[in-house]
Amino acid sequence: MGNLAKPIAESLKFTDFIMNLVTGDLKNEDAVRRARGDEGASIAWIVGHLCYGRYILLNLLGAEEENPYADVFGREGASDGSDYPDISELRRSWNETAEKVRGAMESATDEQLMSRPATPDSPHGEKVLLDTIVFWMWHESYHMGQLGTIRTQLGYPSTSELAVGAS
Repeated sequence: MGNLAKPIAESLKFTDFIMNLVTGDLKNEDAVRRARGDEGASIAWIVGHLCYGRYILLNLLGAEEENPYADVFGREGASDGSDYPDISELRRSWNETAEKVRGAMESATDEQLMSRPATPDSPHGEKVLLDTIVFWMWHESYHMGQLGTIRTQLGYPSTSELAVGAS
């Protein structure tokens, strides 16, 4: 693993840890409840959307896997959740994909990260692969914060309470 990939791989591991904490105690009926008076995203939509993002990362790192989350969680906004997989299925899929992404990141060299051009559809004009990966890491952090906020609105323990209890 290249030096540039090390902190990214550690950040991925930490996000994986938090994802399992914040979804492990959820009832599915709560996971599909939408925020902001039923106009916003639900925890289930956010987790599915993050699974979608992990497949993008996986493919950016050289895999060629079809993204099973592209239609419902990549191209469509949040809905009532009736067509979403159960939160336990989303968590299982997250963990399977997370393992693949970590392996791909651990195989990445500094040269690959800095010399491979970003894809033409990079979200914000990124120039090299590393720039695109950094964007997707920020994207994950943004949505992980949303998960914590929605959890507390639903009456579940906060992310920090769960993390302190797990240490």
